[in-house]
Amino acid sequence: MGIFKKNKKQELLKFKEEHPNLNDNEKSLILNTINKINEPKTSQDKEILAIIHSLRKLSIYGQLSKDGRILLKKLQRGQWLWGLLNSVVLHDGS
Repeated sequence: MGIFKKNKKQELLKFKEEHPNLNDNEKSLILNTINKINEPKTSQDKEILAIIHSLRKLSIYGQLSKDGRILLKKLQRGQWLWGLLNSVVLHDGS
């Protein structure tokens, strides 16, 4: 489980570094998510869903930058793929 946490943290940090045009709200969301993932007994999946929800809210209010849209798309795609893999594994395991 620790490997996955580290990977998501590293992914978010790398994204923040590679996309300097993120606005302050987006940067704050990324840093808050990383801090929450660092906490013991925190569900990484829950935090990723929370940041997706927050980015969607920014989008609704027209406050999502181009880089923020890229992050939202990437996170949503990752959650979709993870959900698909889980459903295949659960279905095959029955």
